Amino acid sequence: MNLRSIAIATLLLPSLAFAEDHAAAVQIAKAQLKSLTPSVVATGQIRSRAGADLSAGVAGRLAWVAEPGTRVSKGDVVAKMDLDELRLQRAEQAARVTRGELALKAAQRELERLTAAGDAVSKVQLNQAEDSRDLAKADLEVARATLRQTEERVSRTELRAPFQGVVSDRLKREGEEVARGDVVARVADPDHLEVRLFLPLRHVRAIAAGDTVEVQSDSGVAAAKIRQIVPVGDARSQSFEALIDAPRTDPPLAAGASVQVELPLQAPQQALAVPRDAVVIRADGLSVYKVDADHHARRVPVKTGIAQGQWVEVDGAITAEDAVIVRGAESLHDGDVVQVVSQSAA
Repeated sequence: MNLRSIAIATLLLPSLAFAEDHAAAVQIAKAQLKSLTPSVVATGQIRSRAGADLSAGVAGRLAWVAEPGTRVSKGDVVAKMDLDELRLQRAEQAARVTRGELALKAAQRELERLTAAGDAVSKVQLNQAEDSRDLAKADLEVARATLRQTEERVSRTELRAPFQGVVSDRLKREGEEVARGDVVARVADPDHLEVRLFLPLRHVRAIAAGDTVEVQSDSGVAAAKIRQIVPVGDARSQSFEALIDAPRTDPPLAAGASVQVELPLQAPQQALAVPRDAVVIRADGLSVYKVDADHHARRVPVKTGIAQGQWVEVDGAITAEDAVIVRGAESLHDGDVVQVVSQSAA
């Protein structure tokens, strides 16, 4: 090696060392051919499949209402009305029934006495006795009907749970006066839940009962099935309702929580995809940086397509197994030297 070559090499060494020291640290992943499904993501709300508002069956004063959170079985009492006034009415009407029974017996005996007298009693007297017997009988029926009405009102003074569940809300308290029909408490079944969500009306033909969807919550991602589609759209919001069986998760989902639901719109398609983090968004468009054999970052303009989970379809000068940058590409320029510090397993 002559002196000139040694001098040139000596001058280049600091430049090479400087370039290596200033290489951008990046994380890469491989572009892959994946089966992607066109989908739509919507926010849904967890609610109980069985919920009921318990309303007062009669007007009056509340004697007792169960505490919110109380576990109840089907038929358990959730609230009671004060019975003092109805008890007095029932006692009065029961006495009227007894009085009516006595009056009917007396009228019947009088009719029998006059009938036994034969020709000694005129036809007019006999007819009057029959009319008195019939009136006493009718009065007794009215008294009995009035008593049954009061007993039926008494039976409605206890509000019972229509199914097994929990008292979710108490709207009225002990001692308050309520009118018939006022909601006193609410009962819900926390063990049988569903996801309720509204979707754009344009997707109503693409989604059907029985389809499998992904539900994302604080407990993670779980698969679930669409139980029912309500194909009647709302004209104002241009949406329709879908009901999904809530998946079993650990910890369990709770009524009232919000979840993200991903619903498939078409059959799966094979497509070249990269991790979402590989797509760089700038004013001049979307791009992906791939790393060449010389450890340079090459900017590739792309168009995105189907997105599913952490992957998104891309259309551009990228092939399967190309190394694309998923961390550290935000400040890169085409041709920048990079240093791969790790490879994502995505």
